[in-house]
Amino acid sequence: MANKPILLDGSMGQEIVNRGGKSGYGEWSLAALHENPQMVKDIHLDYIKAGADVITTNTYSATRVRMKHVGIEDRFEELVKLAGELAVTARDEAGAGHIKIAASFGPLEASYINSFSLCFDEMVTQFTELMELLDPYVDIYLGETFSTIQESRAFLTASQGRDKQIWVSWTTHDHGETDLRGNEPLNQAIESIDGFSPDAVLINCTTPDSIDEALPVLKATGLTYGGYANGFKEIPQTWLSDGDVDQIISRTDLTPEIYADHALDWVNAGAGIIGGCCNVGPAHIAELRKVIDSA
Repeated sequence: MANKPILLDGSMGQEIVNRGGKSGYGEWSLAALHENPQMVKDIHLDYIKAGADVITTNTYSATRVRMKHVGIEDRFEELVKLAGELAVTARDEAGAGHIKIAASFGPLEASYINSFSLCFDEMVTQFTELMELLDPYVDIYLGETFSTIQESRAFLTASQGRDKQIWVSWTTHDHGETDLRGNEPLNQAIESIDGFSPDAVLINCTTPDSIDEALPVLKATGLTYGGYANGFKEIPQTWLSDGDVDQIISRTDLTPEIYADHALDWVNAGAGIIGGCCNVGPAHIAELRKVIDSA
């Protein structure tokens, strides 16, 4: 493989759940920071051992809105910084100075929604606060799982003028669709980033076939592009934004080998960044590393 793609890590939140962590809204992923930080570091180490080029901070759920929901907003700064420190410590302990660290900036209120209590300017303010806290620890700002143009534009607005790589990733409907989960066409999302100049555009947290369909749209930007799918059957129409993640049914057929077959199709389609999202774990990333290195 002449130009090897950058290999991201896989799931953090669902990996925490799979190892016995909490799954409720406001606790999923986040609770491990103050209840079991060793688990978070161990997951980072497992992805480094699997061969990831980039590990991602456990900050997807580390937002003021989610922390307020469970009564720990007063620990916001402490826990966000801890997430950054854990990623750096894992990299140092592994002796893997070549590994890049991406700060995960997920939806500020909930995943897969298109109606918000925060206005655009409030979103920008909260993304800015997160960036300033994580800045000392990371190399990349990864805005991910955005269901709407409003979220991605707020993230990109906050990221302007900062000395980091900026990657923006949207989530689309499942089963081969290309509209964002907020029902806006992906090509409109692409048009909305004009003037921001991110370093990469991605699709994540959808089924592998939806990434297949989205990649040609991303390719047209001329930017580095790619994707990382989840291991869910689908996001249900009855999704409760403040509910437990256990309302989502996981696939049992998406083995590391099958997932790697999908990812190799993305690489053959020109993807420069691949990895995994929910329920894609260290074994999947290790298989991707093997496939990339042997191609």
